[in-house]
Amino acid sequence: MAEGDTGAPKAGGAAQSDAFSKREAANEDYYVRQKEMEKLQNLKQKIEEHKKHLEELDKHVTDTMAQGKK
Repeated sequence: MAEGDTGAPKAGGAAQSDAFSKREAANEDYYVRQKEMEKLQNLKQKIEEHKKHLEELDKHVTDTMAQGKK
C-alpha cells in the first residue's frame, strides 16, 4: 500500500496523529457545546413563553373571581 491509501499509516508518525486527534476532539467538544447552548436557549425561551401564559391564566382567574363577587 502506498502512503495515504486506506489502511496505510500516515506520514509523520504518532506525534502528528496525536495532534490531529487532539484537534479533532477539540472541534467535536466545541460542536457539542454549541448544540447544548442552542438547546438551552430554546428551553429558556419556552420557559419564558410558559411563564407568560401562566400569568395570563392567573389574571383571567383573578378577573373571573372578582366578577363573581359583584
